[in-house]
Amino acid sequence: MTEKGLLINTIIALVSLGLTALILLSIPFRLKKQGTVACQNRGRAFWIREISIFISAIAICILCIFIHFELVPTLVLCACGPLATWAGVQELFPKA
Repeated sequence: MTEKGLLINTIIALVSLGLTALILLSIPFRLKKQGTVACQNRGRAFWIREISIFISAIAICILCIFIHFELVPTLVLCACGPLATWAGVQELFPKA
């Protein structure tokens, strides 16, 4: 893989991490808007699942920086991070 390809893969992974961070930073604003009622009455398994989703989404993006794939697999794997984070946030704050 050329240096240009490595740079493109790194940029894709960093953009993916940035999008994931933006989605995670939206959680306090959603809490303020919807209140903490949405987060109450959740079991321990729910919180373990949510935390594991968020950690796995970040780990996928970070691994794409260190494991070098071609362009399309990098795009697909790095897109999984923000999508998983978005799905986790939607599960945390369901539309009523």
